[in-house]
Amino acid sequence: MSEINNIKFLLQPELNRSRNAPTGDDAQHLKTETVAGQAKQSDTVSLTNAAEQIQSLQKAVADSPVVDAERVASLKAAIADGSYTVDSAKVAQNLLNFESQLR
Repeated sequence: MSEINNIKFLLQPELNRSRNAPTGDDAQHLKTETVAGQAKQSDTVSLTNAAEQIQSLQKAVADSPVVDAERVASLKAAIADGSYTVDSAKVAQNLLNFESQLR
């Protein structure tokens, strides 16, 4: 019969926490054991190969410059001397491709 009475406690321990909480000396003894138990435990974390690769890629992206300064300089020079040309067909095709990906 005691198993039936403790069903809620086993399935939802937060519901009966205060009713079943130890009092007085028992509570102090449990606190001491818990603190001592926590001191003995040590947490460890290990990363999988995929996580390590993702982490290294994130670092590489973070370390890379946002703007390719050499490319910007060469484009500025091409625009300034008039040698920069725009392929309107390529631009139109890329716009269509982009629009189709949004749908």
